[in-house]
Amino acid sequence: MSEATFFLFKALMDVFTLGVVFNFLFRLLKVDYYNPLVQGIIRAVDLPSQFLRGFIKPIRNIDLSSFIVAIFIQAGAFYLAAATGSIEYEPVKILMWSTYSVILLMLKMIWWILLGGIILSFVAGTNFHPAIVLIRQMSDVLFKPFRIFLPPMGGLDFSPIFAFIALNFVQAVFVEFAVDSGLPVWLSVGF
Repeated sequence: MSEATFFLFKALMDVFTLGVVFNFLFRLLKVDYYNPLVQGIIRAVDLPSQFLRGFIKPIRNIDLSSFIVAIFIQAGAFYLAAATGSIEYEPVKILMWSTYSVILLMLKMIWWILLGGIILSFVAGTNFHPAIVLIRQMSDVLFKPFRIFLPPMGGLDFSPIFAFIALNFVQAVFVEFAVDSGLPVWLSVGF
């Protein structure tokens, strides 16, 4: 397999992983399933998760089947890298690296969702486009635990500051674990 073909397949696997992680986050954050954007993404990527969901039932809002599918897709991408000779084939390490890669991707997506929610609250507060509504819904759910401890004061909401601090802490911890495990950063979709 040539290097160009490998990167094409890796890119396609990364895009599919992105969709599966979105599916995981939709279920975790309880977004509106009637949103056409949500329905389109779920229709495009949910087939492998549906099959696995027959064996692994969701625990409350946590859809483990989508998470496992994302890990196996990334493991397939790492296997392709091993087949081209870019990395050594070690099944346990590949599974660990793919888990870290999916977690880091999820944390990066949450970072962008939080940032998008903040920007859209200023720019498009009354816009009801499906993408804007989806980002607002997801960011509001992520800010909610911080608003319990720090309610809006005088029209200013400081919960995003603490949400970003907590997210950056968790991200730093997982980046350190991933780098210590020997994760090839150039192959990880989460970096």
